[in-house]
Amino acid sequence: MTLRLLVLPAFLAAGAVLRSEPAPPATTPSAPAAAPATAAHTAPRPAPAPAAPSVRKLHGRVEADRYFAPGDAYSVPVPVFHGTESAIMDTAEIVVFKDKVSTLLTIAAFKMPTYEKWRFEGMEPKEYLIAFFRDNILRDYRHEFPESTIESARFLPNIFAGAMAAFTLMPGGSAFAAPASPVAPPSVAKRGHLVFVRNGYIYVIAIELAERVTQPATYKLTTQEEDRLLFDRLSTVLIALRFGPEVNPAPVPDDEDDKKADAPDAATPPAPTKAEN
Repeated sequence: MTLRLLVLPAFLAAGAVLRSEPAPPATTPSAPAAAPATAAHTAPRPAPAPAAPSVRKLHGRVEADRYFAPGDAYSVPVPVFHGTESAIMDTAEIVVFKDKVSTLLTIAAFKMPTYEKWRFEGMEPKEYLIAFFRDNILRDYRHEFPESTIESARFLPNIFAGAMAAFTLMPGGSAFAAPASPVAPPSVAKRGHLVFVRNGYIYVIAIELAERVTQPATYKLTTQEEDRLLFDRLSTVLIALRFGPEVNPAPVPDDEDDKKADAPDAATPPAPTKAEN
């Protein structure tokens, strides 16, 4: 199984505002606690008015501002786009919602072949998701952006059969253009990923923290605050997802049972190794 497409700029993700989405929870306990952010940390840059996206020929479909994946495996509200050149495009496995201002949201759903189902059923969910992330997503990221690393990872046992949230740093791997500066060092993209198994599919939701690249002069979030913001955005997308005929939202992460996972390393052997709590 390959996730090579995930590393292309068109298949990266930034925080998105979803149409008709339920209000996100006041707190997301399983994310690392963040110190209160100042106004300078969080004040958003004014964005252009919402824009209608161009819609290429889709493998899925858009109905009533909601995207339905091929075979109705899942659906999700279409994000609110800003600026020009916004678009919706997909393949049989991946959908991309993007604009050049702040939104580039990717949701991938890979049908599990028999061998992957066997591995998943024979391993602890935590071990399987760590191995999957290390041997597919991280390894492919490093193929395109060799200095990519995992900053931290967290196992969430109460999301379906278990989920993993991982935060990566990717020098030169941003989907957004940094303001021109002759003295600024190359931008380092930070992305959050949520990986889980549902109805025979491996899902990958990926989000880039766009402000880190697009607002370097005023951006001052700490690592803890970055993790909180990324996790909140991942949670918003997860809650808005509907799987097949289901109409109920996904469960909200529970901090009481979540456990930190050691960051998997693509340089380690492909065989999964048990991460320490």
